[in-house]
Amino acid sequence: MNKVLGFIKGNLIIVISIVLILALLPVGYVFSSKWNASVSEKVKGAYDSEKRSLTSSGKVNYALPAVLEGEQDISESRAPNDAVTAFYEEAKQARIAQVEDVVERGTSFNQGDHVEIVPGLLPKAPNARERQRLGRTMSEAIAGTPDTPSIYQRKLRRINAGAPPSVPALATMLDQYKNQLEQEYRSANAQGQVSQEQQSEIQEKLTARRLNEYISRAKSLTFYCSPRAFVNGSVTGEITTVGNDGFSIVPATNWPPSQVTESVAFTWLWDFWVISDILDAAAKANMNAASGAMPVPDAPVKRVELIRVSALDVASGASGTDDDVSGRGFPRGNSSDDPISTTQGSFTGREGGTANSPFDLRQVEVTAVVASKDLPKFLDSFSKVNFMTVTDVDLEEVDVWADLEQGFYYGTDHVVRARVKVETVWLRSWTTPIMPDPVKEALGIPVSNPDEGG
Repeated sequence: MNKVLGFIKGNLIIVISIVLILALLPVGYVFSSKWNASVSEKVKGAYDSEKRSLTSSGKVNYALPAVLEGEQDISESRAPNDAVTAFYEEAKQARIAQVEDVVERGTSFNQGDHVEIVPGLLPKAPNARERQRLGRTMSEAIAGTPDTPSIYQRKLRRINAGAPPSVPALATMLDQYKNQLEQEYRSANAQGQVSQEQQSEIQEKLTARRLNEYISRAKSLTFYCSPRAFVNGSVTGEITTVGNDGFSIVPATNWPPSQVTESVAFTWLWDFWVISDILDAAAKANMNAASGAMPVPDAPVKRVELIRVSALDVASGASGTDDDVSGRGFPRGNSSDDPISTTQGSFTGREGGTANSPFDLRQVEVTAVVASKDLPKFLDSFSKVNFMTVTDVDLEEVDVWADLEQGFYYGTDHVVRARVKVETVWLRSWTTPIMPDPVKEALGIPVSNPDEGG
């Protein structure tokens, strides 16, 4: 023991150093481990942050929006790639071109051959004098003159639609035929008289001749229709564009030029476009792929009796009046009991008359005599002519003998009277450039300077 103590005392510095070394080794290990973990965590955090930054900046989001109904958007995030970028750019441009082509085709289909009747009047005439002059021309085009048929009469001629034989002309012809027969019988009789039996024969021949005239006229027409089917303005009635039934009035006589404002002129023009499309639909239903237009006895549509278009009351020249001004396209009812009102919608879900709507609506009621077996062809014809949808159909029997007495010969087909409601769509992309401001206001279209409207 004394030797050990002596050694320690003699080598005190060495002994202390050894003790310190032995004590500090585990302590240093503990502290170094903790420090290493802290440094490692900081370094790893910095690495992960830099990696995320590099990863995010090294990827591109590619997206291709859906165009057609039922399609899905295509999108992905990946590293930039020239080939992929070129593919998406090419595909995007192709879809944009498709959309533009559809819009162009849709606009062209909707507009068709609908043009202004009197250029220079819409949307606003240069001055009051020109407005009266052009207004007179517009009124004469709509109602016609003794020397010039109306645009409605010209339309019917173009599609080969018309009325039965003229009653006065037919009566004159039959009277002449009767006199001829009587003269023949008198000439063959010694006393120059016509017997009772011969009188009966004459009546039978007159009936057959009359029927032959009806049949001959039917075979010369595509379908029966006259301006009376849609011209409903009274000669002495109030000057207005809206009838008591809420439908638009097509004037039968010329208006005073001072009353034909730009808004009235546009309403007349729009009515003509709608009615023209309805007539074209009937004509298309009567087309045969092989032989072309079919005559009445063979055609699906025998007769168009009535066409009524929902009214837009802008005759007052401004909205905000007590009148019901609506761009939704529904006829204005006379009472709450009226089955058709401005608040009633159809199953299509479409609604015009709003500021951001791309289209406006006009509702139409059509009454036609149709071969029952070909009714679907008639109903399908509307959508082939324009953006029109059949929203309701009611059928009733037709007294063919009563109609025949009036000159309407339908052939041997079984026929029904179809009362059809049609919803028509009009794209604002081509209608608004010629709309007077009061019409725009009535349809809910923003007007920059409403005080300058027609």
